[in-house]
Amino acid sequence: MQVRLRYSFGYSFFFHVLLAVVFLVSLSDSLISITPTTAEQDRQDNTEIVNAVAISENDLSQEIRAQEAADAAIKTKAANEAKQLAAAKAQALAQIQQAKQEQSALALQQQANAKKAADALAQVQAQQKQASLQLAETQAQAAAAAKKAADMQQQALAAQKAADAKRQAQQQQALAAQKATAAAANTVQMQNEINRYVGLITQAIQTQWTQLPGASQQKLATTMLIRLAADGTVLQVQNVGSSGNPALDRLALSAVYKASPLPVPSDPTLFANFRELKVKFSDT
Repeated sequence: MQVRLRYSFGYSFFFHVLLAVVFLVSLSDSLISITPTTAEQDRQDNTEIVNAVAISENDLSQEIRAQEAADAAIKTKAANEAKQLAAAKAQALAQIQQAKQEQSALALQQQANAKKAADALAQVQAQQKQASLQLAETQAQAAAAAKKAADMQQQALAAQKAADAKRQAQQQQALAAQKATAAAANTVQMQNEINRYVGLITQAIQTQWTQLPGASQQKLATTMLIRLAADGTVLQVQNVGSSGNPALDRLALSAVYKASPLPVPSDPTLFANFRELKVKFSDT
């Protein structure tokens, strides 16, 4: 707008200079064309010249006023445009300033929101870490409690096993004692039975024994091995310890066969002790 205003002033100045040149040229032409005339002619000519100059000056004044009005209008328009431009510039600056302020406020708000979000995230992470620590501690306590319970259960099982083993050992000892007592009683009973049957067998043989005359003074004795059948029948008699007196040995052998069948127990277990018997005979 300022450049345009300078151009308008330049055109006005040039136009005024051009009018002045035209006026001077016209005046010089009029002076050059003057010829000797009469005084009346000179007056007329001077009048015409004055009138022409007056008309030219009037036209020039009108042109100048018109140019000045145009210049004033241009200046006014330029001033208005300058004012509008300044107002637009001020408005634009205000808008820019407002935008900067809004952007700054938005940046501050975003920073505040970001800080708030970061604080919230940090709080959540701290809570998660605390929860993880608590969970780990709870799991460790649960594992320790489970281990303790398992150890106690193992100890209880071991104690129960030990008690069971001790009870079983005691029961086995009691059973063994009972068995031993029963076996001892059975052995005593069996031995009594054996002794009883031995006495019966000895008595049966002695009923068939004939004492050798004169042998009592010699105190002779002989031992016979007797093999019996299950019914007491004498199967075989063998002299395993001779008395040195053949007559006494024969008397003993004859007495065994005469006493057959000998009294033996019917129980097979008990009879096993009577399959072979050693019987000592003495002539006393």
